[in-house]
Amino acid sequence: MLATAVACGGGSGDTAKTPTAAATGPGTITVTSTAITGRSSQMVLVYAEREGQPGNVAVACIRIDSNSFSASGTAMTDIPAGNDPCSGSTQATRFAEGRYKVTAGVYTPPAQAPEKTVTQTVQVSGNVKVVLDGPGLSK
Repeated sequence: MLATAVACGGGSGDTAKTPTAAATGPGTITVTSTAITGRSSQMVLVYAEREGQPGNVAVACIRIDSNSFSASGTAMTDIPAGNDPCSGSTQATRFAEGRYKVTAGVYTPPAQAPEKTVTQTVQVSGNVKVVLDGPGLSK
C-alpha cells in the first residue's frame, strides 16, 4: 500500500535529512534516481516496508522540479503523523538489519493513487543507496 492521502506541499527538490547521533540500527536508506522525464511539478513518494512484515516503516517525499529530473539524495525518514507523508520534519530512519521492499510512485498532488510505480528490494546491513529507475517513473 502506498499512500492513503497525498497533499505534499511546499519545498523544492530533494530534502536530505541526516540521522542524529543518538540513532540506533545498522543503517539508513538514501534515495537517488536516474532521469525522470515529463513529470515536472509532480511528487515521488518512496516507501520502505520490511520484507515479511506488512506496513510502511519509512518514507521519502521528493518534489520533481524539472522535466528531466534526477533525485540527488534524499534520506528515508520516519513517517509523520497524519495523512500527509510530506508534512512536518522527521528524523532519518535507522533501519534494522534485513531486507526491505522499496516502492516509489509518481503522484500529482492531491492524488491518492500513483500514476506509475517501481519496486525493488534492498539489503540493509549499513547505510544503503537506492537508485530509482527513472524511465520506469517517466511519462
